[in-house]
Amino acid sequence: MNPPTSSAAGTQHEGLGSVRLERDAPQHLATLVVSSGRSGNPMTAAMVRTLSRRLAELSVDDDIKVIVIRGEGGDLTCGADPAEAEQVYKDAPGGAAKRVPSQRARLAVMDDLWWGPDGLYTRVLRCPKVTLLAARGLCLDVGLYLALCCDLVLADETAVFGSPRWRHVGVDGDLSMLVAAVGLKRAKDLLIFSSRWTADQAREAGLIDEVMPPEALGARVAHLAAFCTQVMRDAIAAEKRVVFASLAKLQIGTGFATAAAVGAWASNLHFQPAEFNFLREARDHGLEAAIDSARRHAQ
Repeated sequence: MNPPTSSAAGTQHEGLGSVRLERDAPQHLATLVVSSGRSGNPMTAAMVRTLSRRLAELSVDDDIKVIVIRGEGGDLTCGADPAEAEQVYKDAPGGAAKRVPSQRARLAVMDDLWWGPDGLYTRVLRCPKVTLLAARGLCLDVGLYLALCCDLVLADETAVFGSPRWRHVGVDGDLSMLVAAVGLKRAKDLLIFSSRWTADQAREAGLIDEVMPPEALGARVAHLAAFCTQVMRDAIAAEKRVVFASLAKLQIGTGFATAAAVGAWASNLHFQPAEFNFLREARDHGLEAAIDSARRHAQ
């Protein structure tokens, strides 16, 4: 999707990676572009915090009706940056107190980055604007949850969805969102087998709305976003409140609270000598070798 010509664009850089805001007030549209500058577009903690902050700002911007989220290049995102798998906990309050980050640090990170009131998934799910995800290439881990939390998801034929890391650390996160979207039987395919769904499989399961050729995605996103901006502000606000009420009935808020705790516990597993331990592999052999080992272990 090309940047709008009347946009007042800004880029927020925090460490490695960026989140670019393309704001087109006359068209009531904002686009958030995530870019790590690396293969697969992994999301650093700094990028996640910036994306959450941008969503918070746009949520109270009365000129904006629709927010598009997309990745730079050929992938939405391969997930949370594996290079930060341990450091993100050590940087949290209490995380550097001992050789192994404390449980309180792990809980704080899960709440702050992902599942708490200011976390990314809560910001997307409870955004009072229409949220539209443009999905292409790898849509894994964070990409899967963005697809679950956005109002509308358009994907091109290159898109794949899933959370491969569940094979190594066990299932974490909020499963109620996944089960509500695709049903229990289909959810188990992702949970038990760590499957990767093609765009067509994701559409058939109810995870996404439309699939199209790669060259058509930008124009279709622009068309649908423009259509949504024609809806009156009060109508969007009312419709979103009905959605929020429905989420409350589904106990999604309870699921998010549980996800913060389960995610922290899952990051503190004690592996036996014969079991695959990604953090140990990364420490002893380096990140790239650990990723290669994880792929071989999953075969």
